Amino acid sequence: MHIATPKQMKMAEANAVSKGTSYLQLMENAGKAAAEEIINNFTSINGKRALILCGKGNNGGDGFVIARLLCEKGADVTVSLTSEKPETGIAFEEFSKIAELPDITIRRLSETDLDIEYDIISDCIFGTGFHGELPENIAEALKKMSGKNALKVAVDIPSGADSISGKCSEGTLHADITVTFGAVKAGMLHSPAKEHCGRIITADIGIDDSCFEAIGGIPVLMDLRLAAEAVPVRDENCHKGCFGRLLIIAGSDGMSGAAAMNVTGALRSGAGLVRLASVPRVIDRVGSGIYECTFTELSPAADGTISKDNIPLLLSAAEKSTTISIGSGMGVSEDSREIIRKIISLCGEKNIPIVIDADGLNCLAGCIDIIRNAKCRAILTPHPAELGRLLNVPTAQVTADRQSAAMRLSELTGAIVCAKGYPTYIASPEGNVCASFTGNGGLSRGGSGDVLTGIISGLVCANNRETFADNSLLFKAASAGAFIFGLAADIEAEELSMTGMLPTDAANRLPYVFSRLGR
Repeated sequence: MHIATPKQMKMAEANAVSKGTSYLQLMENAGKAAAEEIINNFTSINGKRALILCGKGNNGGDGFVIARLLCEKGADVTVSLTSEKPETGIAFEEFSKIAELPDITIRRLSETDLDIEYDIISDCIFGTGFHGELPENIAEALKKMSGKNALKVAVDIPSGADSISGKCSEGTLHADITVTFGAVKAGMLHSPAKEHCGRIITADIGIDDSCFEAIGGIPVLMDLRLAAEAVPVRDENCHKGCFGRLLIIAGSDGMSGAAAMNVTGALRSGAGLVRLASVPRVIDRVGSGIYECTFTELSPAADGTISKDNIPLLLSAAEKSTTISIGSGMGVSEDSREIIRKIISLCGEKNIPIVIDADGLNCLAGCIDIIRNAKCRAILTPHPAELGRLLNVPTAQVTADRQSAAMRLSELTGAIVCAKGYPTYIASPEGNVCASFTGNGGLSRGGSGDVLTGIISGLVCANNRETFADNSLLFKAASAGAFIFGLAADIEAEELSMTGMLPTDAANRLPYVFSRLGR
């Protein structure tokens, strides 16, 4: 399922038309999909009172189709027009089909009795191109309809909602169901629009995946099904060796928690064997509370970070691993930079996938070309400030369009980029983009990124039996990792609240998410 802007939807519709589906047929399909959803909510709609609020554009045209089909099923249908007549050709054509039907009442909005207790209310006034404020008469009508004890169905998007930003005008309908067409509209997944949408149903109206893929850069919406595809199935014949050997290079004297949370995320996400390479103080602290991990003790530099004198030992440990995670709590120093350069080089040479986070990313600022030059399979997990440093642009520029920033960094490095935020955008150098809308404000505290890095590393490692010949598995793992962690946080927030929960609480909810995935 894709997430599209109005401009992208128009392009996808044009692609569908070029493949042989007319615009009129797309409108017929849209109206039919919405009508079927309405009908499916009743044992019978024979005799049910239905109010179809129709605007002057194509959204109104969808409403005329709905009116006709509900009437054919025996509903008592009133069509309320917010303008004199439809302004688009195909909408007018659909209007003409109902204009002479004796069983459909057609009135202007000003003449419609809005005090009747309707059973069905369908909002087909404004489509995805709307932005700004609703006209006062329409806002008042929709506000009244929101309070009705009826099935309220918005067609494509509730009128008054901005399909890009998610902002809502005063009076925007509070729908029970929104039937949207072809793709979810980006604004529908942002507050306050998502609260106005109710249950979102994405209907197939003849715009298939190829129509979106031909445009490029349109995100796929992560869901449970896609997340499950990134998690290998375990059976009675599997053992720890089936799910890889993960080496985590993380921590420093003052950042033992970062290493611990990384390890926890990895262990909770399916890695077969997890080894933490760090300085003694970190190992002592992590080892006292996590028993499923093994350790490689490294000598510290004067500042308590990992000394570059450990590079031979780290390279030896890395060669025995199937996945590497590096960066959490390492600190930024010349020693850290040298360690990261050497590990990246080895991963490229040995085709070992690597996940780079936090200080690992900060150490790459100004020299991101080493990732592409090493030809390693890498996942980068920056938050907006780190993404800005890697691209050498202000954080505000990244925040304004994280999707484009993620795609740019992926293009420059050849790596998968997991741009953290809401939503989290995952981009591949092949131009694929995924978006995860799970997660909440409870994750807005230190340590969340360390847990996420562990989850992604664990998923990559657990796919040990697969061949990392390209970026597809890494893209799936990064996308699933963001979705899974966010969902775990959503589950935890319901019980502990966003204020009271911690990243480790969400990590401990991971088993519940994997259970939902059937894994």
